[in-house]
Amino acid sequence: MTAKWTDFVAGSVLTAAQLNDVLDNFQDIAIFNETQAQNTAGGASTATTWTKRTLNTTLVNNLGATLTTSVIALVAGTYEVEAISPFLAGNSVNIRLRNTTDSTTAIQGSNNYLASTAIVGGYAELNGSFTITGTKNFELQYYVQTGRASNGLGVELNATGVSEIYSIIKIRRIA
Repeated sequence: MTAKWTDFVAGSVLTAAQLNDVLDNFQDIAIFNETQAQNTAGGASTATTWTKRTLNTTLVNNLGATLTTSVIALVAGTYEVEAISPFLAGNSVNIRLRNTTDSTTAIQGSNNYLASTAIVGGYAELNGSFTITGTKNFELQYYVQTGRASNGLGVELNATGVSEIYSIIKIRRIA
């Protein structure tokens, strides 16, 4: 991230390396999600304990982040993160981004209530930023008050030829 648009004036000719540096300023992003085969539910939810959500697909990764067994490794920097996860009938639900290297919570999500008696579905989400000074591992974790077998972590759409998408996390390096 050494070059910026403001480093160049009209009529300048950019080398490939300079252009890549400029483009990198607009691509410091990673997006991961949980993708399952058509007609596959999000899985059973586990009650009253923080549990790792599945992340198994890289949509974009220009951060140099790694995704291994639903664990995201990030290098030193300052990051903005947005994440959303579906739930079905979990009563009180929440998600967080957990720094498992340091056993700290980087970002706590907002609470939601999805009544188990009415079998209500919805989402928990988080938005926030944090700074790390070295490489750290992170998990998107969830908490539900009431567990549900098979589809507590999302109900399948079952549309022909369409994968099932559940949790999504977008990470942007801002410094």
